[in-house]
Amino acid sequence: MPKKRKKIQIQIYSKGTNKPEYFTVPVRIIAWWLAGLAIIILGFMLWLPDNMINLKNFRVFEIAKEQRAMQLSANRLEKQIAEANSQIESGRNLRNKINQLAGISSHTDELKGNAAKSSKKKDDADFERIKRTLKTMKKLRNALLEDEEYASSLPLLHPVKKNQNITNRFGLIQDQLTKRELPHRGLDFAISEGDTVIATGNGTVRAITNQRFGFGTSLEIQHTPDVKTVYSHLQSVLVQPGKQVKKGQPVAIAGRSGSVLWPVLHYEVHFDNQPINPEDYFITR
Repeated sequence: MPKKRKKIQIQIYSKGTNKPEYFTVPVRIIAWWLAGLAIIILGFMLWLPDNMINLKNFRVFEIAKEQRAMQLSANRLEKQIAEANSQIESGRNLRNKINQLAGISSHTDELKGNAAKSSKKKDDADFERIKRTLKTMKKLRNALLEDEEYASSLPLLHPVKKNQNITNRFGLIQDQLTKRELPHRGLDFAISEGDTVIATGNGTVRAITNQRFGFGTSLEIQHTPDVKTVYSHLQSVLVQPGKQVKKGQPVAIAGRSGSVLWPVLHYEVHFDNQPINPEDYFITR
């Protein structure tokens, strides 16, 4: 007796009727469909990545080939440049030899000669300037030696011994508070509050002023009829108006009075009531 094959019956109901339609499909056919679908999905999953990798590898090889070709071209070009430079150098050497045989100096030799002459002129000018400076210094030294009292009166020292770092020089500076560029008639020294301020030369205490803003507490010393010095932003003054002071004598204590944000000593030198650069007077320390 033949074995009865299994089948699956499918019932489909049409809209508006109660009588269904029947379809019978063998189980083995459904199994084949499922197996075929599984094979298609599996093959897609296995084949597509390989294909993509192969395409990618193919492109990588193609790029590498192009790079090798470019490298070869660059090597050939570099070789041609080296040969051209060698030919230029050979031509330059040949020209120099011909000029030497003909007794004609090359253009390069002329340039070197001109440069040497220019350097010699500059050296001569520097030497003459040094000679004039030494001559002036000798005159100044002799004048100071002849009048020892006058020499001691000149403000030749730094106003502070401990700190001699200049933070603002004579000229134009930016104001700390207003941020505007203003004329600066002296030097600003970075000091520590409480540092000793000394007289930069012999003189007479001319005035002591106390302001809440601006330069704060200031001291003026008259050294000669034409020369005076001013010390500002002081914490306190150690001398009295009209008193004589000696060069190097402590005259004040540095501080931060007036319109400043940190301790500072402002120092000025006046000649004939006009401020001049104090650094021009710093011959000794």
